[in-house]
Amino acid sequence: MEQQKKCPLQAVIFDVDGLMLDSERLVQRSWDITGEKMGYGPLGHNIYHTLGMNLKGREEYFKSVYGQEFPFDKFTEAYREESRKIQEAEGVPVKKGLLELMAFLKKEGFALAVATSSSQERTREKLKGCGVWGDFSVIICGDQVRRSKPDPEIYEKAGAALGADPGKTLVLEDSQNGLRSALNAGMLPIMIPDILKSAPDLEPLIEAKLEDLTEVIPYIEEHFYREKL
Repeated sequence: MEQQKKCPLQAVIFDVDGLMLDSERLVQRSWDITGEKMGYGPLGHNIYHTLGMNLKGREEYFKSVYGQEFPFDKFTEAYREESRKIQEAEGVPVKKGLLELMAFLKKEGFALAVATSSSQERTREKLKGCGVWGDFSVIICGDQVRRSKPDPEIYEKAGAALGADPGKTLVLEDSQNGLRSALNAGMLPIMIPDILKSAPDLEPLIEAKLEDLTEVIPYIEEHFYREKL
């Protein structure tokens, strides 16, 4: 395809959990374990309603479903301990194709950012753990914004910090909340399914839905050319 038939691309922004790391299933298991221990029964099914939310958004969700007296702080502390035990025993797998994709994007000179609902501390641990911490010039976390995904704030903040045109910025996401956040920010979201396999109401609106991260490089090569910031 000739360059003039392709679209200019300046930047790529990544989610983390469920996109770079196979971590959502670990969280889901820890919610089941903790819910049982606290007498609420397995709570892992709630993750489908909270994917992409920051801590505040999750608290609001749980209290709307289980009542304002739901001990969210206690639940969070307990499930993180369960997650830590699972992680120590099994590790957290890096998603297939991540490291190859990062190498390609760096080689091509795209501006790179992270926009994750995790806290700064936990994001640092996760990105250092999979060896990509130093690859991003901008990292915006859930405790650096007031409003959780699907509000566009986190993506608007990441894009502004990069200095990138929203319409020339790809976003890689696995959750409905994340996809909506990127769409609301005027960016080009690509869905890489994780525990959520489809988003029928959003798929007609997004840039693409790909099987996994290994398909991102050929997609970019076919549809875009790099435009310098």
